[in-house]
Amino acid sequence: THQSQLLVTDSCWNRVRTLAARKQQSLDDVYLRVFVDAGGCSGFTYQFELDQEALAADDVVFVQPHSDGNGTARVVVDETSLNYIRGSTINYVQEMIKSSFEVQENPQSESACGCGSSFALK
Repeated sequence: THQSQLLVTDSCWNRVRTLAARKQQSLDDVYLRVFVDAGGCSGFTYQFELDQEALAADDVVFVQPHSDGNGTARVVVDETSLNYIRGSTINYVQEMIKSSFEVQENPQSESACGCGSSFALK
C-alpha cells in the first residue's frame, strides 16, 4: 500500500485537524497538500498548504480516521513530488521561534540547507 511510502506523525495529523477546525471546515472538505517545487538554496523546496481543490488523477492520499469518528484527516502528495520524498516523515514541529510542517529523514535528499525547507537530490 502507499501508506508505507510516507510516515505522517501524530503531530502532523493533529495540526491538520486543528487548522480545519479553525477554518470551520470539515475534514472531508480540506486536506494538507505536500509538494516539492524547484527553488531554494539547495535546488528544491518542500511546500505545504491547506487545500480544498478537487484531487488530481496523480494525487496519492494518506488518511487517518479520527478516533471519535469525526472525519478523516488527509495528507495529499502528487506522484511526482512523492518520488522526491518517498520514505520520509511528514511532521509538525513546534519550537519557540517557529512552528511548521517539515519533511524529515528524506532518503532521496543528499543535503539540506539550514532552514530545513530546501534540499538537494542524491
